[in-house]
Amino acid sequence: MLGATRAVAQEPENPSLGDWHLTGTAGVLDSDGNYGTPINTNVLLGLSSLSLSNDEFKFTASLPYMRISGRGLVVFDASGNPIVINRRTNLPPDTRTGWGDLILSGTYTIPSMILSGFETRLSGIVKVPTGPARRRLSTGEADVGMSVDVSRQFGAWTPFLTVGYMHRGEPAGFTLYDTTSVSAGSSYEISSNLAAVVSYDFDSADSPLVPGGHELAGSLSWIRDDRWTLTGYGTVGLSAGSPDVGAGILISYGLN
Repeated sequence: MLGATRAVAQEPENPSLGDWHLTGTAGVLDSDGNYGTPINTNVLLGLSSLSLSNDEFKFTASLPYMRISGRGLVVFDASGNPIVINRRTNLPPDTRTGWGDLILSGTYTIPSMILSGFETRLSGIVKVPTGPARRRLSTGEADVGMSVDVSRQFGAWTPFLTVGYMHRGEPAGFTLYDTTSVSAGSSYEISSNLAAVVSYDFDSADSPLVPGGHELAGSLSWIRDDRWTLTGYGTVGLSAGSPDVGAGILISYGLN
């Protein structure tokens, strides 16, 4: 999701009232993996978000609709990473559907002219536990995180490095760890209305039941005009802490 969001963020600024732009994004993500257990879990997410931004600030609220099918218990943190908190394979298979947790984030971008051509984004994120924990769609606890993203443009290429930290709320009866994350990759401007992103992503272990996540991610965005952007993306897991495969599509529309 993060790589796809980066690609969407490269779209031209929309004409708006004042300096602020309002953007709505909707999409779907389907992933499948065993997360270190003998049984696969399939996750289908309906993604929706609303962002308000200008040249320096961006505020986003997002709320997923979730369909989780399989044994055991897989829920998600504020960054959308899976948390395995039950690996028992003797549980009957089931399917859980419903709204997940509300995710709120804010980003401040330090202009590249200040840092000799390097663009730096400072972000904070909060997961508000609005999803029903009793239906096993949420941990029922809040997560708080922050990240620093540094990039620099070299012609059509823009390499980037993102480092993050997540403090997890821990539900009673379970052990969850605070985590660190690293994402390294580059975006590439294929043409004036086509951009690609590739990255390697790492997340440290979030519980004693599953190792850290390693995966490769890629996305391709078509910027139709000042308002519409279409993005397709996919992931390949390199460890049990990530889904084996994932694919999705996002549509972004500038509302003003």
